[in-house]
Amino acid sequence: MLKQQIKQRIEKLKKEINYHRYLYHVLDRQEISDWALDSLKNELQKLEQENPKFITSDSPTQRIGGQPLKKFKKIKHKVKQWSFNDAFNFQEILDWEIRNKNFLKKSERITFISYLCELKIDGLHVVLTYKNGIFVSGATRGDGLMGEDVTQNLKTIESIPLKLNEPLDIIVEGEIWMSKKNFQEFNQKRKERGEQEFANPRNAAAGTIRQLDSKIVAERKLDCFIYDLVWTSDGNLPISQKEELEILKKIGFKVNPNFQYCENIEQVNKYWEKWKEKKEIQNFWIDGIVIKINERKIQKTLGYTGKAPRWAIAFKFPAEQTTTIVKDIIIQVGRTGVLTPVAILEPVKIMGSIISRATLHNEDEINRLDIRIGDTVIIQKAGDVIPDIVQVLSKLRTGKEKKFKMPLYCPICNSKIKRFKDEVAYYCVNQNCFAQQKEKIIHFVSKKGFNIDGFGEKIVEQLMCSGLIKNSADIFKLTQQDLEPLKRFAEKSSQNLIKAINESKKIDLAKFIFSLGIKHIGEETVWLLSQQFLMDSTSSPQAFNFQFSIKNLINFFIKISLEDLEKINGIGTKMAKSILQWFKNEKNIKILEELEKAGINFNNQKIHSDKEWILKNKSFVLTGELESMTRDEAKERIKSLGGKILNSVSKKTDYVIFGKNPGLKYKKAKELEVKIINENEFERFISSL
Repeated sequence: MLKQQIKQRIEKLKKEINYHRYLYHVLDRQEISDWALDSLKNELQKLEQENPKFITSDSPTQRIGGQPLKKFKKIKHKVKQWSFNDAFNFQEILDWEIRNKNFLKKSERITFISYLCELKIDGLHVVLTYKNGIFVSGATRGDGLMGEDVTQNLKTIESIPLKLNEPLDIIVEGEIWMSKKNFQEFNQKRKERGEQEFANPRNAAAGTIRQLDSKIVAERKLDCFIYDLVWTSDGNLPISQKEELEILKKIGFKVNPNFQYCENIEQVNKYWEKWKEKKEIQNFWIDGIVIKINERKIQKTLGYTGKAPRWAIAFKFPAEQTTTIVKDIIIQVGRTGVLTPVAILEPVKIMGSIISRATLHNEDEINRLDIRIGDTVIIQKAGDVIPDIVQVLSKLRTGKEKKFKMPLYCPICNSKIKRFKDEVAYYCVNQNCFAQQKEKIIHFVSKKGFNIDGFGEKIVEQLMCSGLIKNSADIFKLTQQDLEPLKRFAEKSSQNLIKAINESKKIDLAKFIFSLGIKHIGEETVWLLSQQFLMDSTSSPQAFNFQFSIKNLINFFIKISLEDLEKINGIGTKMAKSILQWFKNEKNIKILEELEKAGINFNNQKIHSDKEWILKNKSFVLTGELESMTRDEAKERIKSLGGKILNSVSKKTDYVIFGKNPGLKYKKAKELEVKIINENEFERFISSL
């Protein structure tokens, strides 16, 4: 960017950050997530560091917090309230340590630095004052110098002692928070009353503390962790951070027990890694860890910058949301002909991976969010996996952004596109479209279909461009001689691929149906269809001589009626119509017949009786890394016993099975109080039925 563009970007970032900081710190409202705001602040800080002449006194990087609300009495802090600088990766922590060591070299010889790590509770910072051991006042951080007097509300929190175990004159700092369970119940009540729900427990805690009626505060069951002893009347403070926490516990405060002493920065990183994985299963929100130099003497030597202590830093967990810029919007064509707009993004790191694309789903979603090429947007990983744009920061627009319009013709084959009634998607109507055929074949050879090892997307495209395959049936006509002349294929690689193709010819019935790529039909539906086919076929008078062949599968779906399909539990009208339409297509039937000629046959199938279907009408969600079996093996086990696999957790979910490093599904299950079991408990559960 040019210098003038950099200056303009800085000014817009400052305005946007100050706006959201005012909403959060003063009005207790939130329009974007903490992760998104952190991302904007990080961008601003980096731009200012690279261009110091553009730093001004009104920049969010140069001040703490916002103005306190006028509805509470102002209270002046005896000890200035600081905020922490943030780090987003371990290299930034290493840089922080190097800066501190270089600073210490100038003042005195320091040969050893140890650290104390604490969880960074995502709540509301408060300052508590005690005289002669009696709680006399409590205040919010405010602007660091003046806060709000919320003493009466804090008195309703039972974990805050009204009288200490010792008659001390002290000031302590801590974090007010609302448990996830209480937060869920609180939001449910607000929903029932038609009130707006809070976005997260921290917002709920902040909003509660600023209630004028302390009775309301008492009903909401807030909690508090104390983590700093910042002033004593005799001036004597503990010699270390670890000793400080022990003293706080001793005199009657609730201290989070998960702090850890670390002898070096590598141990700090291990602590961060551990809690990055464990954070979701706690009853409070954690957005990172706080690293403090343990020795008080070194803390005093290092002192403070204009806004933060040099001796402490917040090490944030990987962002679940961040900001980036939409560089372009392109169209992808799927196997069913759906045209999906995709945002090409300025590459950005989120949750440990670099994101450069995000689906925009459809034209209606683009219009709803008003996404334009050149926009600054907030992205997140939906379900920890799929990048998704959740909000446009329109105030950062320069006027050069471009609106996007869906094309009139398919960008691949130039055929007309069409939007069907009651559907949001546009379709390429040309079934011979190269992009559609490619995606169909990729789906066909995928792990959940024929699972042909080594048959990836690039190989599919290469074979199609070479004219060797046009559809899935052509795969089984390939020879080693066809492959060897091609780029990337030598004698050995050609042999391996042909071997993998031949080994895939024996396949489970459900996987075969899945590989066909029928519109609206997923894993669970193909399982239901395969069982229905098996039950209907074996109940006929000719069942003794019946063979589970592609030919009989074709006959079954050609004869079955819409009404009979709709009777299958889990299959709706939309799915049923899609199935019938697929089997009425002559090209599809021809491909099935070619697959049969190629020697495709089904593995031995078993019909389950009600007695054997011990998990019938039970639904399961899997999360985390299982040890005794793979995720797919676990799914097959559950389905073989009549159970249903769900992709997301809801109140209708019966069980969530978790393994190592469970994700957001585990968190959701706890919030909804769904039964959670590990794989050993699952085995015992099955044995007990």
